Amino acid sequence: MARRRFRKVYELQRVLGWPALYSTAYGNVGSSIYYALGVVAAFALGLSPVVFMMAGLLFALTSFSYAEATAAVPEAGGASSFARRSFNELASFGAGWALMLDYIITIAISAFFVPNYLAVFFPVLKEWPANSIGGAIVILFLVVMNSVGVKESSGMNILLAIMDLLTQLLLAIIGFFLLMSPETLVNNVHWGVAPTWNNLIYGISIAMVAYTGIETVSNLAEEAKTPHRDVPKSIMLVLVTVLAMYAAISVIALSVMPVHEVLAKKEAPPHEIVAVFGQDGQAVNEDGEVVSEEGYHRVWVTDLSEKWLEDPIMGIVKDPDRGIASHWPLLGRIMAGWVGILAATILLIATNAGILGISRLSYSMGHHKQLPPLFNKIHSRFHTPYTSIIFFGLVASVLILPGRIDFLADLYSFGAMISFTIAHVSVVALRFKEPYLGRPFKAPFNIQYGEVSIPITAIIGGLGTFTVWVIVVITHEWGRYVGFTWMILGFIMYYIYRRSQHLSLTETVKIEVAPEQFPDVEYNNILVPIVGSKISGEAMVMACQLAAEEKSSIQALVVIEVPMNMPLDALLPEEREQAEALLQEARDLAEEYAVPLYPKIVVGRVAGRTIVEEAINSKSQIVMIGTERTRRTGDRFFGHTVEYVLRKAPCKVLVVSGEKNQDLS
Repeated sequence: MARRRFRKVYELQRVLGWPALYSTAYGNVGSSIYYALGVVAAFALGLSPVVFMMAGLLFALTSFSYAEATAAVPEAGGASSFARRSFNELASFGAGWALMLDYIITIAISAFFVPNYLAVFFPVLKEWPANSIGGAIVILFLVVMNSVGVKESSGMNILLAIMDLLTQLLLAIIGFFLLMSPETLVNNVHWGVAPTWNNLIYGISIAMVAYTGIETVSNLAEEAKTPHRDVPKSIMLVLVTVLAMYAAISVIALSVMPVHEVLAKKEAPPHEIVAVFGQDGQAVNEDGEVVSEEGYHRVWVTDLSEKWLEDPIMGIVKDPDRGIASHWPLLGRIMAGWVGILAATILLIATNAGILGISRLSYSMGHHKQLPPLFNKIHSRFHTPYTSIIFFGLVASVLILPGRIDFLADLYSFGAMISFTIAHVSVVALRFKEPYLGRPFKAPFNIQYGEVSIPITAIIGGLGTFTVWVIVVITHEWGRYVGFTWMILGFIMYYIYRRSQHLSLTETVKIEVAPEQFPDVEYNNILVPIVGSKISGEAMVMACQLAAEEKSSIQALVVIEVPMNMPLDALLPEEREQAEALLQEARDLAEEYAVPLYPKIVVGRVAGRTIVEEAINSKSQIVMIGTERTRRTGDRFFGHTVEYVLRKAPCKVLVVSGEKNQDLS
């Protein structure tokens, strides 16, 4: 068999496995606890763990939708790509543009907190403008790394994510045995007072910012080695890990830094505290003097959102009253340095994940002529969308400069909730629009309605994320004004650009790139059409041998051809039963060779065209198709289906004939 291989050098390269995808997403989601914990506690107070779990439930539902949609539509763009497939280009742009705002804020707020945690070594870094300048330097460093290539940054992500996971796990174990106080946790809650119902609702909307990393995995789907397997796996692992860590650490933090009543100059956080209440009920200032309540507000606070707002996890270690340092001073000092370094590294991952996400999203949007060509430019040497990386990195650096945590937090959820809602709606719509679309991962809890399986998780998740978005609009002033301004300006730009290109606002147009070819690319994805003949079985055997050698995966495809006199959604129960039997034989064969196989049944009018479309959608590197040699008629050696695949396939085609194997590509 010929073994010459080719690759396209002007496409994003498929280099990421599930560890890289998982670490990138965890870097974005898991890092949020290093700043979201303090911001949420400012409003939710003692109910912060409950609020995080409520938001985590929506995160779980959203994870199911993203896992299904990304595995079925493995393209950069996340919710933007889902909306394009389910609706049209205008809906796709709306989802993508909203998400861009969220990515920019993710980059800015994550980078801003890096120097704040490193202040354990250099205290000046916790003061403005040193922390803003330090954050901008972090962004510029990662801009350079990502412009050079994704392989380098993803390798760093894996190492740092493992280190940080171990650190968080250690904090959870120490906290459980040494710091956690169930009595304190109960006393932290004063229903309707601390927190008030309004602040509780506000806290729920803020808590959603802790779960915005799923889009990152989706945007890297085009660079995943086997997206239909790696993407769902990485998303589910992130879900389990993050929920466990948020539950443990938020409970421990509120045991160490309990809720208490104080006198403050202003009622809204962050508070200007002038005195605390002693056991005798009197307000006492730092000098021990009794302070009159006149002219001040009684408010409930926790040091988690006051003293340790810029570095809340550090409070677990360094709090002088109940932290690790109060029990074991030496361990406290060691842990403070360790947490400072590891928190900075995971926030570095989050900043990097944001840059990766927005660069791939803008690349996808530019590729579909939603944005000017500047955002679609790939570096000829490093094969990265370097112009997008540089542009949005600079925008995030500018947003850091004022050093306003409240401003960044207010903007954080606006774009994410729009994108999450559109993702849920797209999953539901795609179930109706393309019921036979291959779905390697399918969201659980479905209700069968005719030929359509309706996803209950997507419906509940969409209602939940839309409700949170409404809360953001009502309660977050900066989110309301800046968010709507961002969206309006985006749609104006989209309208002007599309009209200047004489394009419809809703029609999908994709830039076609003429690729250059170079040797030596692995066969990561092998497509094998199965028709039930002996030769088709031989093609499957050869595919299994190649997959075992290359450590790649196989997509086994059975095409059910529907006659023109029948509707495309005709039931055809006998044909489906035969197709399932053929795929079961393929599964058994793949198990013998210990290679991953992803079976798929597709309904179409013409088998050849359907095979080519599937090769394009799944980005297969090779199609292995078996056929009987026919008598030569004109220039035709094989049947119509194989001849069509040979002419139209976007990749290498290996024909296994009844007489001999021929490598015709």
